[in-house]
Amino acid sequence: MKAFKLHQPIPELQPIGRVSLLGATPTDGDPQVAAAMIYGAPQDAFTCGLFSATRGGFTMIYPFTEHATVLEGEVELTVAGSGKTQRFQPGDSWFVEQGTEVQWKVVSERFVKHYLANVEHK
Repeated sequence: MKAFKLHQPIPELQPIGRVSLLGATPTDGDPQVAAAMIYGAPQDAFTCGLFSATRGGFTMIYPFTEHATVLEGEVELTVAGSGKTQRFQPGDSWFVEQGTEVQWKVVSERFVKHYLANVEHK
């Protein structure tokens, strides 16, 4: 079992680089991302891990269905189409379905989430 608790040290994450390397489109600044896999590998259908991004904005179409919980920092997510924006802080969670377009705005210096993701093959 692996546990992640609020206000506890976050394990070291491996730098990936620009968010565009993950297929996202930067919209504000040059957000840098990092990750740590907990279960699975990036190409697997079912994965779990930690993900971080630095301040800035980007748009992405979710390539997987995800449940995520914020461990550090703050982010605003806007779902394309509805235009509804929500701010998430440590302890907050979300669920988003594969194929959903989301605008991210990382409002803190660094944002870290724990996620569980599943790619649905259709």
